[in-house]
Amino acid sequence: MKYDMDIFHYATIYKKEWKRMVFLMILAICITILISFIQPATYRSTVTILAPKESGQASAIGRYLGLPSLAIGSSSDEIVFSMLKSRRMSGDINEYLSSKYKRKVWWNLDTYIVTGGYAIEVKGSDPEMTRDVANFAVQNLDKINQELQVATQKPMVKVLDPALKGVPADRNVPKKAVSVGLFIFLIYSIFVFFREYFSQLKKV
Repeated sequence: MKYDMDIFHYATIYKKEWKRMVFLMILAICITILISFIQPATYRSTVTILAPKESGQASAIGRYLGLPSLAIGSSSDEIVFSMLKSRRMSGDINEYLSSKYKRKVWWNLDTYIVTGGYAIEVKGSDPEMTRDVANFAVQNLDKINQELQVATQKPMVKVLDPALKGVPADRNVPKKAVSVGLFIFLIYSIFVFFREYFSQLKKV
């Protein structure tokens, strides 16, 4: 079973289908833009934490005594990140929100490295809520540390910039629109290919 199909054959098909393809791409892009502006805004608040390196004397003493750096008073970034992402922290935040906000809200906490330290970023549905969650998470680190006795440093982290009222996050509308347009182009191209493929099989 054999048949001849070349790139010029598909070029001819695209010439016939380009109007429908462009229409579908424009329609999908318009729907994406409309949905992006209809959806409620997402707000973002950030806390900046200092992460000073250990002094050489303290580090030398720790190595001499065979103790990890955390045991002599410092709190490592990895330990703090683990606490912030823990189920214990999520439970405390949800309990805090249920007592302060009667309406339904959603939130998401993330961490990332910045120059000289790291940042705690909270995204959510309310600008004041994101600020409160970010600042509460920093304060709650000391509560968790007190229960687990992980580090002797108090407070566990040093805040450079506390969280302020959340600002609207970028909706990335152009990026979403371009992605959807390319996706529709790809799907329609696959559809045209298989339609022509099975059509040729029937002829053979």
